[in-house]
Amino acid sequence: MVYNQFMQKFRESIKNNISGELILFITAVFGSILYISLVFNDNLWVDEAFTASLIRGSMAEVLKDTAADTLPPFYNVAGKLLTMVFGFSPLVLKLFSCFPMILLIFFGGRKLASLFGFRTAFIYELFLFTMPHFLHYGVEIRMYSWGVFTCGMAAAFFSEILKEKRGWTAFTLFTVFSGYIHHFALVSCGMLWFLLLLILLKDRDFAVLKKYAQNLLIFIILYLPCLILTVFQLKAASSYFDMAPLSFNSLLSDIRFPFVTNITPLSTLLLLSAAAAALICLKLLLKTEEGFPGLFLISAFYLTLFFGYGVSLISGRSIFTARYLVPALSILWMGVAFCWDRLISKAGDNRFLLLFAALIIVFTGAVCYRQAFREEYKEGVGTMKAYFNENFHEGDACIVLEDYPEIEICLKYYCPDLKITRWKDGDNITGTLWLFLNEKSKNLLEKAEKHGYNAKYISDFSFDRYSFSLYRLEKEGS
Repeated sequence: MVYNQFMQKFRESIKNNISGELILFITAVFGSILYISLVFNDNLWVDEAFTASLIRGSMAEVLKDTAADTLPPFYNVAGKLLTMVFGFSPLVLKLFSCFPMILLIFFGGRKLASLFGFRTAFIYELFLFTMPHFLHYGVEIRMYSWGVFTCGMAAAFFSEILKEKRGWTAFTLFTVFSGYIHHFALVSCGMLWFLLLLILLKDRDFAVLKKYAQNLLIFIILYLPCLILTVFQLKAASSYFDMAPLSFNSLLSDIRFPFVTNITPLSTLLLLSAAAAALICLKLLLKTEEGFPGLFLISAFYLTLFFGYGVSLISGRSIFTARYLVPALSILWMGVAFCWDRLISKAGDNRFLLLFAALIIVFTGAVCYRQAFREEYKEGVGTMKAYFNENFHEGDACIVLEDYPEIEICLKYYCPDLKITRWKDGDNITGTLWLFLNEKSKNLLEKAEKHGYNAKYISDFSFDRYSFSLYRLEKEGS
């Protein structure tokens, strides 16, 4: 009794002195600080190094390389324009990547609050900087964070259309924008279009269906230039674009992908809590309209997953990998936030359930931030760059293993002036010839000996998720 009275007075005090809008603003600021805290480093993995090296070229080179790539143009072109203003640096590009995450926390949360109230918006804001993969991909020098933003905002306006039959223009524009960012961001938004059509057909609302058709036509017209580029890109890349083979085990892994924290008990709790909330919403949806729109948002994520596997199966080659699901995570967790809110409401705001939810969010956020921080600020890159700057000179070249191009791609970012060569061209190098080895390429030492080189071991270096041994090659008898 005393506890209940205390909690009632506490809630009344909070309600009278702190508005929900202020809490959402403070939460968004806190999430923004976490994202920004992860950008002050130069640890790049191979995809980031590839993108950063591409953006470092001239605008003409960026456009040419983008046309030869398999991804839409927005990130490369916008990133180049940004570096032309603020200078080329990993800090500028990482800030460019985390900016849409900050936008989504502020504006996505505010939009949900206007539609479904404070708690759904508050949970969603928390999810955007505590759940797995957001902090990792949110600062990566790639287009995934922008995909997260467009999919999240499209999901918010999808919800507004379902609830209030308005928001069409914004929904259409965000889905178009997704197409210029990443193909699977477009697929995820396409699933929202598909679900919306099914719902409208079920309701037989022909006036709204006409609105749907009009906006779909606008979407097609606005996306058409990117579609033409995409057809050209995929045709040009058809000979080399292929992902890791898909299997039933990979499907199970991808189904669990949104909940993976690398701590199995915590990942299991996340999965079970989301599933329990979804089941409650399913029960509500079967009885009333109260289950809207959480289940549809969650289903959009898994429809994206099954689409990737389906197209791979039909085409006979793998064109899908788990990271293509990252943009759809903002849709999924919006759906889970809605379902959690309904579950908590049906439980009568049970304090044990609220405490359980809070603990899951706090522990998941702490684990994911720690992992992201360790990845971004992994030691080694400073030592490596210092050695490179002091010892690599004009005319130098290096040899790396052809079958494992990760180190070579990263070298083009860290040492853009260092020439990549092959054994047959080694005699033409005027400077020092270097050899980069990893665990998979130890046989290169034997090749060096066969080609008449003595390999002098220098040191082991590491950055991000890669490590290698560096050797100086000297011709025998010289």
